[in-house]
Amino acid sequence: MNLLDFAKKVSELKDLKRTGWVQRGVRDPESVADHSFMLAILAYVYSKKLGLDSSKAVKLALIHDICEVYSGDIADKIRDEDQVVPNSKKRELEEQGLKKIVSFLPEDLAKEIYDLWEDFEYRKSKEAELVKDLDKLEMCMQALKYSEKHEDLEEFFEDGKLNIKTPEIKKVFEKIFKEFDSRG
Repeated sequence: MNLLDFAKKVSELKDLKRTGWVQRGVRDPESVADHSFMLAILAYVYSKKLGLDSSKAVKLALIHDICEVYSGDIADKIRDEDQVVPNSKKRELEEQGLKKIVSFLPEDLAKEIYDLWEDFEYRKSKEAELVKDLDKLEMCMQALKYSEKHEDLEEFFEDGKLNIKTPEIKKVFEKIFKEFDSRG
């Protein structure tokens, strides 16, 4: 167990480009680490605003994709038939990746991170529900930015429309979508 080895491995997420943007031909797309950083900022401010545990929300945001250092960034698709990797297999690969990355850590810390990841994946807490919604919102914010130079990004907004449940975040999404829609 070595914290430095853990940190070095997780830092590889700075070089892992988000698959959804790569598939759409976005030039110089954000990395998984870029996304996780922005999600952590959103988790902090919105959890504070909504009276939730901001420390937990930030932790959820920071760890939600660390498994991808091993599993890769497997893009979500709205329809199961469009998934390159079926959702059940995706979750299995991500869980295997998570177990591998936390193996660098002391047992208590590994368990905490694993439990946070499970909370996020299965929306077990109000903080996890919020961060799941913010994960989609951040994706839509990025799609709005990329839509200045790229077409065919409607799928990202459709995903947000279908999956964002928190009323406060849904309102923010609607503003972003309105801006995107006005460009069309």
